[in-house]
Amino acid sequence: MVLQAAASFFVCVLAILALRPLAIAVDLIDRPGGRKTHHGNVPIVGGLAMFIGVVLGMGLVPLPAPTGGAYLAACAILVTIGLVDDRFNLSPWTRLPGQIAATLLLIFGGGVAVTSLGDPFGTGPISFSGDLSLAFTVLIVTAAINAFNMLDGLDGLAGSVALTSLLAIAFLSWRSGLPVASAVSVVLIGAISAFLVFNVPIRLNRALRCFMGDAGSTLLGFSIAWLCIQISEGPHPALSPVTTLWIVALPLYELVWSTARRVVRGVSPFKADADHFHHLLLKAGFSVRGTFLACVALTIIFAGVGLAFGHYHVSDRTSFFLLVGCGVATIRLMYRAKWMWLVIPKPLRRFRSLRPGPDFSRPTLVSVSGDQNLPAGSSSLGSVAANPLQVVNDVDDLEATVRRTREADAQHRQSPPGDNPLP
Repeated sequence: MVLQAAASFFVCVLAILALRPLAIAVDLIDRPGGRKTHHGNVPIVGGLAMFIGVVLGMGLVPLPAPTGGAYLAACAILVTIGLVDDRFNLSPWTRLPGQIAATLLLIFGGGVAVTSLGDPFGTGPISFSGDLSLAFTVLIVTAAINAFNMLDGLDGLAGSVALTSLLAIAFLSWRSGLPVASAVSVVLIGAISAFLVFNVPIRLNRALRCFMGDAGSTLLGFSIAWLCIQISEGPHPALSPVTTLWIVALPLYELVWSTARRVVRGVSPFKADADHFHHLLLKAGFSVRGTFLACVALTIIFAGVGLAFGHYHVSDRTSFFLLVGCGVATIRLMYRAKWMWLVIPKPLRRFRSLRPGPDFSRPTLVSVSGDQNLPAGSSSLGSVAANPLQVVNDVDDLEATVRRTREADAQHRQSPPGDNPLP
């Protein structure tokens, strides 16, 4: 399987490099503005490149023809719709029939279906069959597609969350002897790793940065939903359906909360807003890297809990209620994200401006040319006004900065009028 992962990785890298100029030529780029705060025009080629890498990697995996063919055909439908959406901005209701069609192709072509939810309430297993199983499978897969689409709002976030989930799925399927799920997981890991080289928020890749777009997020959500069904259904599942949800807990919480929030507000569940988890962390003062690492850390923790519950055979009822409780706590934490400053390293924090409190008698500026904070109207006002305001990058220095500013303000008030060179 190492060969398949390596092939998928290198093909995806080459595809990204080859598709970048083509994307610019056909205007398949993402421009900053509105809810998009990235810098510069970024080509949206990651989704198509990952799909190309997956196709080649899957060609090296000995999968049953119906399963592999149905999966790749369904992915082709989703990637095509995603590319059109990335270029022409389709409405969610326009994309939904294509997502349902791809799911039905996987169900009838690959024999994939959700037939059991385990025993989440401790009252006995919940099972499906016939049309109910078909409808629930379509609901689950389309929900996963849109969950990863909601996550794709920050550099490296959706890809890293998907990579973490796939590593857990690959381990479970390998340990349980599920060759199809194990092989597909490894191929996807190779393609996503290649994409993250160009998308993870670091300085080294800025010149070659690209986005996955809807083509990539739908591909990831669809693939992970299929693999979760593979490892949780059937006569010998690697993990119970309830415990499998821990592997995709963060996208699940994002989807449930975003849908509930919009319904309560009286708007469409598909209406975009700026209240996703990563938006809340950014508003709380986290840097892009800090937000990225916080979300990935939560994903790793949740996936680790799922693996531990599966290993120690924790009951579905206990797993389900803990999952719900952690979901409520996660949502509350996102709205109280400043608590997380206690465990975030200093380089990942961001504080862009100093807002004076109500006890300040006049506006205060921060000098870039010197070390002292000076109030407006002081003797160094000319040099301060000639420079932009200083960005205070370390939130731990805020209290000291305020204290120095107050001292400077007090000294200015006590100084004789003749000491001020300004008229």
